[in-house]
Amino acid sequence: MYKKLKNFFTKNLHWKAFSVLISAVLWFIVMNINNPTEVKTFSLNITLLNKEKLYENKIDILNLEELEDKKAEIKIKATRPTLDELSKKANRDEIKLPVDLSQFELYTINDEPQLVTVNLKPSLPNLPYPNNNLEILSFSPMSANIILDSIITTPKKIHVKKIGQPKQGYISSNPEISSEYINITGPKSIVEQVQVIHAEIDISDQTETIERKVIPTAYDKYGNKITNISFNIPEVSVKVPINLKGKINIIEPILEGNLPDGYVIKNITYKPKSIEVIGNIENLKTLTEISIPKIDISNLTESAEFSFSITEILKQNNLTLKSPLSPNVKIFIDIEKTISKNIDISANKLIIVGYNDKFNINMDEFFSIDITGREELINNLDVNKISYSIDITNLEEGSHKVEIKANLSEGISFSKTPYININIIKKPSEEIPSTEETNIKEIIISTETTIEEFKEDSSS
Repeated sequence: MYKKLKNFFTKNLHWKAFSVLISAVLWFIVMNINNPTEVKTFSLNITLLNKEKLYENKIDILNLEELEDKKAEIKIKATRPTLDELSKKANRDEIKLPVDLSQFELYTINDEPQLVTVNLKPSLPNLPYPNNNLEILSFSPMSANIILDSIITTPKKIHVKKIGQPKQGYISSNPEISSEYINITGPKSIVEQVQVIHAEIDISDQTETIERKVIPTAYDKYGNKITNISFNIPEVSVKVPINLKGKINIIEPILEGNLPDGYVIKNITYKPKSIEVIGNIENLKTLTEISIPKIDISNLTESAEFSFSITEILKQNNLTLKSPLSPNVKIFIDIEKTISKNIDISANKLIIVGYNDKFNINMDEFFSIDITGREELINNLDVNKISYSIDITNLEEGSHKVEIKANLSEGISFSKTPYININIIKKPSEEIPSTEETNIKEIIISTETTIEEFKEDSSS
């Protein structure tokens, strides 16, 4: 058996190959003579014709991308040779489901987009092949929905959007843009969704002024990017100044002159006490503080506010305010009318400084003081908390008019200097105390009535 199989496959090989070839040719001839028909399915896209006609008449297709991507299928019945010819690329590309858009060029689009349904009709190529009978058995889809909208153009302001922050210690100022407005063109329903146009520029870690060419981007109210529109300006130039930031102190205002009689300053306030500015390092080193011009209070009889502009000073030093606040320093002087009051004080309240036991001192039983000050302070004054003193250290025997000193509260003063009349009389020798007593008394008097202690008592 093995030898028979071997002989079959190894002997007369050329005759056997020739037989196979003859069989294939005969089969091909038979098949072509009979010319059998077959069915083949082709896949294709919808073909949109004359789009430019619509655009010329200010009409756009909202679902254009969807239509162009939409897949269609068509089943064609024909003889095998015809189908083979149809399957060649040049012919296959001519199988179409065309939509002629010129039929819509005269449509009137109202406020809302318009939906139009069109029937589809396949288009097949003319094959240069005998007996090329082609029969369309079916195709899908048989219709297409087209959404039409009018094209409008409207201007919109461009807003610069800074992304990131400059390097620490630096600050960005108001940006400059080459064009403040831009025209948007597109379908009405889409253009109306545009909420803002941004020209975005990244300033992260910058230390000097940055300038870039930027492509504007449109966004709706939800922050979604809108792409199927066009701008009349493809890009804009954006410049963002980057400067150092610094702090300048405002010096407390200086007053000149005196208030008219009967008036005192209750309080002085001013703000701001410092400002934040931006500029280069040299200018920031040059100007570290600002002094307010002197304020003349000579004629003030009521509270007043003064304003001092620092704009010119900053401009001279090439500096600008960090924040767009009012470039003025406000000074408020609170003035209050004074009142006077006369008070009788018992002489027992007097502390005598420099007392000597060799003398007797006679004085008036009472003395008067005339004080003046703010009404609130005068009315709330407790006279029992005031300490009074006279100094007789260098006075000789005889009559004297001695000035009275007192620890008056701040805001209260004597309207005229108070005095008291005293008479110093030398004691007879027998009334002079012993040396020991004298020393003790002198120590006590000296301890209790020194000026320094009096001042300490007053402050306490």
